Amino acid sequence: MGKKRSKKTETLREELKYYESKGISLWLDGKASTPREIEKAHKIAEDGVYMRDYVQNEKGEIEKLEFDFVKTK
Repeated sequence: MGKKRSKKTETLREELKYYESKGISLWLDGKASTPREIEKAHKIAEDGVYMRDYVQNEKGEIEKLEFDFVKTK
């Protein structure tokens, strides 16, 4: 029996897969990443949250989605 994912992380992974399918690169703490790795990082993050940053090209199109850990405590 596999681990259950919450609706929130399920939605996050689906969203990230969509961006990835559109050719938008995904980054986690400065390194190229995957929807699965980003979802996992969100689930285990303690004492902080992941801040999302949409990086645009010169045409204003999203070319990169970055997630950086921000300490809250």
